[in-house]
Amino acid sequence: MTAMLEVKNLKVAYGRVRAVKGISFSVEQGQVVTLVGTNGAGKTTTLRTISGLLRPEEGEIWFEGERIDAVPAHEVTTRGLAHSPEGRRIFPRLTVEDNLRLGAFARKDKAGIAQDLERVFDLFEILRARRAQPAGTFSGGEQQMLAIGRAMMSRPKLLMLDEPSMGLSPLMMQRIMSTITELKSEGVTILLVEQNAQAALSLADYGYVLEVGSIVLEDTGAKLLTDDNVRKAYLGED
Repeated sequence: MTAMLEVKNLKVAYGRVRAVKGISFSVEQGQVVTLVGTNGAGKTTTLRTISGLLRPEEGEIWFEGERIDAVPAHEVTTRGLAHSPEGRRIFPRLTVEDNLRLGAFARKDKAGIAQDLERVFDLFEILRARRAQPAGTFSGGEQQMLAIGRAMMSRPKLLMLDEPSMGLSPLMMQRIMSTITELKSEGVTILLVEQNAQAALSLADYGYVLEVGSIVLEDTGAKLLTDDNVRKAYLGED
């Protein structure tokens, strides 16, 4: 069976600096797959390339059996691949609801958009309560909820989340990770980039460990959690 997403020998460079050095991985439908690693490992660059914001130097990206590495970013979204970026990138002067509706920019089905808006509000009650409030007045954790909700509004087949716990309090991070678990239980396919290896691997079906642009380890999330090298390098254990 063909994987929903296949990345083959991907190489991405910024000028003369190669940030991603020939990585290959796949994501099956219904899975949560995580890419873990320190800053500079190439995780964010990989997601930006999959979503069409960057062009690869070499390699191929296939989504649902079609090659997409030369497809414009807006068309990648319409094919069913949504990206919640690092740093959230919400529109601070727009209301919460307007931010969410921007996630459905390519859709014409008004009834479906209204249904998905309610789904996001069910996931994040704070967004419902403050739907008319400017998004810039939100805390970091609330903005992260909004960013995930906005990505969900495109009704994606695959949801890419880049560092959803970055800069959040432990309590808010737990809330975000619980939401990812809930989305997984609903059958949403997720590619998760996360510096918090413990949290990411605990909920991932499969994981890849990146170091300076290369995959150095891969296995199920459960097995990577017990791997001595991962425990020492990423979980702070001796």
